Amino acid sequence: MPPKNAGCGTRLSQALGSSYTLEGEIGRGGMGVVFNARDERLKRQVAVKVLPPDLAFREEIRLRFVREAETAARLSHPHIVPIHSVGEGPDGLVYFVMAYVDGESLAARLKRRERLPPEEARRIMMETADALGAGHALGIIHRDVKPDNILLEGSRGRTVLTDFGIAKALTSTTGPGTLTATGVAIGTPHYMSPEQAAGDREIDGRSDIYSLGVVGYQMLAGELPFSAPTVPGLLLKQITEQAPNLQDRTPTCPDDLASCVMRSLEKEPEARWPTADALRRALESRSAPPYRPSRRTSFPAGAARGDTRLGGGRGGGGGPPARLGGGRPLERRRTSRPTKRDPKSDLTPAGEPKMVAKFRDGFVSWASVC
Repeated sequence: MPPKNAGCGTRLSQALGSSYTLEGEIGRGGMGVVFNARDERLKRQVAVKVLPPDLAFREEIRLRFVREAETAARLSHPHIVPIHSVGEGPDGLVYFVMAYVDGESLAARLKRRERLPPEEARRIMMETADALGAGHALGIIHRDVKPDNILLEGSRGRTVLTDFGIAKALTSTTGPGTLTATGVAIGTPHYMSPEQAAGDREIDGRSDIYSLGVVGYQMLAGELPFSAPTVPGLLLKQITEQAPNLQDRTPTCPDDLASCVMRSLEKEPEARWPTADALRRALESRSAPPYRPSRRTSFPAGAARGDTRLGGGRGGGGGPPARLGGGRPLERRRTSRPTKRDPKSDLTPAGEPKMVAKFRDGFVSWASVC
């Protein structure tokens, strides 16, 4: 057995034995380290992902990681990276073997080109939505749709989605959306849906649709819809602020494509595309109706007072308190569909939006952004 302080590659190589030959590291992030390897039995290239060492020592995390990887391995779809096997080393190392994609990530392409032509962005969104729909049909939510997890294969750039469901495996029971022991963010703040940012555990496929909307916005506009100097400030914007109109930033974007993106970015899940397949069909048919934002309800000015500062609730992270909009009243999106719900039900007794209160009270330290 290799020593615990041995390098990740050395430990993985010994865990894999003679079945695979490691050829080098491809990349690393908050979700793990990825290696290129050779499958000696089947004579093919594969990629091997290893759970971060600071997480693998926790038995419940290892078990959940293996379980979610096994679930994701059930997915067989042309736009999803297939998982071949899942394994554990004798020293607690946890890994899974997946198909090797010969190409580049969407993140790398955007870094090189900044923005993409509308038809290229449309195709990437369509194929990613197709992949998400396949996962959602089996009850698997991705939870971390972002350019790093969207791979573009070959000269045509066929889109394949990776890391399906793995984010769920790293969700701790001790705090909303994070592992408090390590500060690892589950999901990536720039691409998180409002319900993810607020710490909702029971999310559905519409959360992935929001994240894909952020990716689409970035591909077309060359910039993200939201930015902030701190992670708490960014998450608060995801929860409360309406995305700037896409066609204001890229006037040449086709109307239907802009509508597909903007509807995906609705704050309320009920106002987004109902399913990933519905989004895919709208992109393919170019038939999305003109986008009309849902009605908005302005909250009382008191909602933006010191009550909404981050860091003042349970488990608040350090650093200076963050306020919304420099003290402006908070706004909360609602669907345009008629509802019998009392608008005041969205507020706490102190007049604070419940979604913001939930985020503030559940905030842990986001020490690592994947």
